[in-house]
Amino acid sequence: MQMIQNGYRGMSLLIDLGADRILIPLAIVLGLAGGAMIGSELARLEAPALQNMD
Repeated sequence: MQMIQNGYRGMSLLIDLGADRILIPLAIVLGLAGGAMIGSELARLEAPALQNMD
């Protein structure tokens, strides 16, 4: 029984480390996508103000 528990803990650690390798790049991609969305909305809101300067 002890061997099964140790094996389960080891497998759980591998899954946790694997999930960490997926979650970090996913968080980076989501942050970049969110920044791009906010930037494009701000650029769209600024565009009419820039056109009126003629």
